[in-house]
Amino acid sequence: MKRIGIDAGGSLIKIAYEEEGRLRLKTYSAKQVDEVIQWLEMIAPEAALHVTGGRSEAVRASNKSISIFKEFECVIEGTKYLLLEENKLPKTDYLLVNIGTGTSFFHKTNRLSGTGVGGGLFTGIGAIIAGTSDYHSLVELASKGDRSKSDLMVSDIYQFSNSPIEASLTAANFGKDQLDKSVSVEDQMAALTQLIGETIVLLSSLTASSLETKEIVMIGGSLTGNPLLKKVIASFESMFDYNLTFLEKGNHAGAIGALFHNE
Repeated sequence: MKRIGIDAGGSLIKIAYEEEGRLRLKTYSAKQVDEVIQWLEMIAPEAALHVTGGRSEAVRASNKSISIFKEFECVIEGTKYLLLEENKLPKTDYLLVNIGTGTSFFHKTNRLSGTGVGGGLFTGIGAIIAGTSDYHSLVELASKGDRSKSDLMVSDIYQFSNSPIEASLTAANFGKDQLDKSVSVEDQMAALTQLIGETIVLLSSLTASSLETKEIVMIGGSLTGNPLLKKVIASFESMFDYNLTFLEKGNHAGAIGALFHNE
């Protein structure tokens, strides 16, 4: 292989390269940078490295032939590539939402805004709740929980009268924890996932509305292997009147954009 695209992010290192005419993807924890360097030196010591992401400099020492590109440009270009490859390109303008360690909002060639609510919050608060910051363990715990045992629901408030809004909505995230000490770790992790999903949905819908578009494309490492978060986000699609697109390989958009970036 002549070129390798690398997205060295805050939580994960994503790699994209072409081999025998096919796009290959790999993922490492950000803590495994030494393993990434060993893999690069063993598999493709002469390959040109196209690197992006906040930890690009950590990879620089591993290879003399290296080019560093702006992260936002690579994410946008990689998303365009995947939308075409997966045959999901919206017919009109779209808002791009990248849910990684934090969450960023893009439109066309610009990053509009962002929030610290994302995968970093999930593992950070998860460590406090469950005593581990292992992403996959936390996702598994959340999948077994019932967030309605931790969240105060609209239906809990309007038990004896008709609710003016949808009864299944959240009235207060973690609103029952102070009332019921029997709430499990699994329930709290499910509630945390709900909080993150709700916040991203609200910000995404408001941003899309300001752009006068109903098309929202979702990518990012926090959606990978986390079906509950994806389910939470998708559950609001009809309520907020937007068209939601998830990219199967969206976690690697930055690495793919770096791979095909022209120097």
